[in-house]
Amino acid sequence: MQAIHRWILLLLAGFVATCRADGLLELSCSSDAQCAQFERGRCVDMACICTARGSGERVPCTPLEERLKLTNIIGGSCPCPMPNAICHTRWQQCLCSEGHVSSVDRRRCLPEVVQVGGSCEFQQQCQLADRFSSCIGNQCLCLNHFEFHEGRCSAVLQSSCLEDKDCGSCGASICLTKTKRCGCSKNFVHNHNMTKCIKGSAYGDACEHSSPCKMNLGADGRCLDHLCVCRSTHYPKRVANQVAKDENDDHDAVNNVERITCAPIVPFGALCRNDSECRMQPMEQANATASIGHPMVCNWGECSCSETHRLEDNKCVFVENAATHYQLRGFVAFLCIQFTMILY
Repeated sequence: MQAIHRWILLLLAGFVATCRADGLLELSCSSDAQCAQFERGRCVDMACICTARGSGERVPCTPLEERLKLTNIIGGSCPCPMPNAICHTRWQQCLCSEGHVSSVDRRRCLPEVVQVGGSCEFQQQCQLADRFSSCIGNQCLCLNHFEFHEGRCSAVLQSSCLEDKDCGSCGASICLTKTKRCGCSKNFVHNHNMTKCIKGSAYGDACEHSSPCKMNLGADGRCLDHLCVCRSTHYPKRVANQVAKDENDDHDAVNNVERITCAPIVPFGALCRNDSECRMQPMEQANATASIGHPMVCNWGECSCSETHRLEDNKCVFVENAATHYQLRGFVAFLCIQFTMILY
């Protein structure tokens, strides 16, 4: 009987150790280099694990002391001396506040949205303010064949004008003051030869150039093989229609409950503040996400693979048996406890 008791205690001890190990911080990885940010971290079975100095026993992963001292970078430890940076209380890590994004060197928090004429460092800052603008020479400017007029980048036609009434024959309603050419009103862009104004095109619609696609899909819509699609760095996403109603709006588009826009593909390791910033919702995977969960979560300020996914080719791929792992572990614990109670 004593031998049986010892066997049960050993089994329970092993189970507790397993629980403790599985509860440690694990960041998905494909190489040891991706675990170098942790004390004695290495990549095992596509997950970062850490070991104690000397004994080699598995311990919770903690950032390197050198990394903790780098308080002048986004992702370093608190306190956060950088303007527009905040301290994440649970991670004790510096992140950019809402409305700001990290610079490429991760040493500054920049405005997420920059209006035309403002200073910028990358395209998205300008394009979030106006889909027909771009970051050129560190300044947000309207694209070619667009002119800044009354707070937005308006499409320019070839027709010359002196006043608004000169533009009625080409479907335009504005005489642009800078170029003295006819321009398109809100929700309209020029056709491929810039002779008249046309409505924007939806995802999958026929097209002759990219401007109509950008009107509805956003700055990263494009015309490819005469169809409106998203550029390779983006994916089509269904979103609630938030078009404001005014006298110039396309009422058919406004009345739609949903519309499709081009959203950026979130890469593994991207900076984040919460799980929602790591989640993508492609139209064809909407039902699958509900059953298997989201591929990535925000952990220590970076997007990493969730418990049900593992990293393969720099993408988080669903693991069939991962979802049932924790359920099985709980069932084993229940059996061990019940067996112990019977013997005693």
